[in-house]
Parts: sequence; structure tokens; C-alpha cells
Amino acid sequence: MVTQPNHATCEECGKETDTYQYHNYDLSKIQLCKPCYDQYLAKEMVNYWQEHIQEEKRRTSSRQHA
Repeated sequence: MVTQPNHATCEECGKETDTYQYHNYDLSKIQLCKPCYDQYLAKEMVNYWQEHIQEEKRRTSSRQHA
């Protein structure tokens, strides 16, 4: 579901602009402008895949030693 924009201060860059409410990593709600949200999402996706790759390496490593 897409939320309607609010005219507020972006919690990341501090600009007063149209912002949208998003869930933070701890599930709290934060107001971000679209450019800051795009950067936030990219960082989250990189972290997700890095963790996924590390977990996969651990699993395949433990199978090889079994």
C-alpha cells in the first residue's frame, strides 16, 4: 500500500519537502523523502544480501566438513 506524501522534514537529510512514512529497521516509523528512501532501501538490500551470502557460505562449509 502506497502512503500519501506529507509535507514534513526528512529524518535523513533534514530538508522540508514531501516525505513518506516508512518502517525503520527496528519497525519504528520514519519520514523520508524519495531520494533518501532510495538510498535507505539500497543499503538495506546490500546488507540483506551480504548476510544471505555469508549464511550460505557457512552452510556449504559445514556440509563439506560433515
